[in-house]
Amino acid sequence: MKQDKKEKRNNILYSVLGLVLGIAMCGIGIYGMILNRIESQEYKNATDKREVIAVVESCREIDNSDDKDKNKKNSRSVKYRTKLAFEVDGKSYEGEETYNQKVYVGDKVKVEVYRTSKGSYKLRPYNNLVNFVFYCVAIPLGFIIAIASVYSIRLIVKKE
Repeated sequence: MKQDKKEKRNNILYSVLGLVLGIAMCGIGIYGMILNRIESQEYKNATDKREVIAVVESCREIDNSDDKDKNKKNSRSVKYRTKLAFEVDGKSYEGEETYNQKVYVGDKVKVEVYRTSKGSYKLRPYNNLVNFVFYCVAIPLGFIIAIASVYSIRLIVKKE
């Protein structure tokens, strides 16, 4: 009897965690899509776009995949996530950028920046298709998880 109560409590706990996860996934998906859209529109409507020289402040490897190709025995694809510092009209700004080739701290790279509606400058947004698809999938998947969790909670409570 005591074991059944503990098991029931654990099932409710897991179902509530599933509900929270589902709601969080929906929220992240909606937030990401809105943020992606706002950045795209802000860049599109920017009146001041320019190229500046930025300095690499930090660099880390983010993607290391081995591709098997008929012509190459081992081809390595590596991407680097960098933190950049740049200056526009005497003011310093920071941003992040991804590169396919190795860059080192202290390297100078040419980047495109734009003036935001608030007057600051940001790096040009690169609307990544993978991120957009993730946001699109997160919403219905989170909704399904939340609905399944609510149904599970109802079944557990109904068994009392």
